[in-house]
Amino acid sequence: MPYLGNEPGAITDAFTQSFTGDASETAFTLSQASTTNSVFVRISGVMQRNGADFDVDGVTLTFTTAPPAGTNNIVVQFFTVGSVQEIAADAVTGAKIADNAIDSEHYTDGSIDTAHIADNQITLAKLAGGTDGNIISFDASGDPVAIATGSSGQVLTSGGAGAAPAFAAAAGGGTKVLARAAFSNASAVSITAFDNTNYDAYKIFWEITPATDGVDIIYKTSTNGGSAYDGGSGHYYWRHFINDPGIEDFTVTSTTEARTTRGASNGGFLASAGTGEHAVGELTIIAPDNTGYTFFSGIHTGFHTNALLMYSYLHAARLSAADVDALQITASSGNVTGRYVLLGINNST
Repeated sequence: MPYLGNEPGAITDAFTQSFTGDASETAFTLSQASTTNSVFVRISGVMQRNGADFDVDGVTLTFTTAPPAGTNNIVVQFFTVGSVQEIAADAVTGAKIADNAIDSEHYTDGSIDTAHIADNQITLAKLAGGTDGNIISFDASGDPVAIATGSSGQVLTSGGAGAAPAFAAAAGGGTKVLARAAFSNASAVSITAFDNTNYDAYKIFWEITPATDGVDIIYKTSTNGGSAYDGGSGHYYWRHFINDPGIEDFTVTSTTEARTTRGASNGGFLASAGTGEHAVGELTIIAPDNTGYTFFSGIHTGFHTNALLMYSYLHAARLSAADVDALQITASSGNVTGRYVLLGINNST
C-alpha cells in the first residue's frame, strides 16, 4: 500500500520491533526502554496516536484497546531518548511562522517594551479610564500619577521639583470681576457686591443713556449693604473740574450727594438723550472700610445738550467713618439705561 500524505523525514537511530496481536493482550515488552512520544506504532499499517491509543513506560508498551489478532501486525519504530535532532537556537525565522499565528497567550510577561511600540500609536481608547477632570502628571519616582480633580474656581499649582502639582485656590492679589449688570429705564442703579473682607479697593465702569435731555450723574453710598443710601445734609464733600462753561473748578461742601457735573446751576450737564448722546464713567473707591472718611474719585465723558463733548473729574468724600459697602447711581432727572462692571482689588498677597 503506497504512503498517503507527505513523506516523513529521516529519523536517526531508529529501530523496529514487531508483535503478534491476539485481540486480548494489551501489554507488550519492548527490546529497549523508551517513552510514549519517542516511538511510532502501527497496527496493520495504521498509525496509532501517542498517549491516546497507547503509552510507553520504560520497556512496557500498553495499548488502550487490545490490538486485533494477526501475525506481526504490530510494528513499533522507536529510538532512544535524545536521539532525535533538536532545532538549533534562533533557527526559526519569521518566514516559518504563519501570519497571525502568534497571540497574547504566547507572549512572555514584560516582553512588549517601548522598542516594539511605534510612536503615536497609543490612542485615548487604549488608556485606562479615569475620573472626569483629573490630570495625568508624574510623581517623584517618575511614574505617572493622576492629579485629583479640584473644586470649581481652583487653579493648578506647582509643588516644585519632586512634588506633584495640585489644584488649589488662586493666590491672593490681582483683580476680580465681582459683578456686572445691564439695566433698562431704571430710576436708580444699586451696586451691592462689595466684599470689604477680601477686597480693599474697587473700580466701577459704567455706561449710561438718560431718558431725558440734560442730566448730571449722581453718586450716593450705603453703609448697610444697599438697604438705604446716605442722602442727608452734610453727608458729602466734593470737588470737580468740568469744561463747560470754559474750564471750571467747583467745590461743594455739606451736600446730600456727589455729582459728576452741576448742570442744574451752571449749565454743564454731562449727558443728554439725543442720538449717540450717552455718558461713560470710571469710578475708583479705595479703602471703603477705613476708620476715617471714604474717598472716591471718577473720570467721566459725555455729550451736553448743545452737542458739546463734556468731561468731568470728580473727587468726593463720604463724611462718615462708617464702612461703605454699596453704591447707588442715578440721574438728576428721569430714568437711565446702560450697564456697569464692578472690579475688586484683592487685599491678599
